[in-house]
Amino acid sequence: MEKIGAEGLILIAAVMLVTGLVLRMDLIDWLIDAIGFIFIAGGSIAGGLGLIKLFTGGRRGGAEAF
Repeated sequence: MEKIGAEGLILIAAVMLVTGLVLRMDLIDWLIDAIGFIFIAGGSIAGGLGLIKLFTGGRRGGAEAF
């Protein structure tokens, strides 16, 4: 612990306090919901674009790809 010094201990304490406060707030729930929505939207968009390319034959994606 002597190698860390006073500044290092203050920095570690500040990071731990901020992390603890963020974990106690509802921010984490909101963040997880938002990221989940982004993944669902991204997956829907990617799937829709894949189906469009599959049916229109875009870049080796049509029936000739099989």
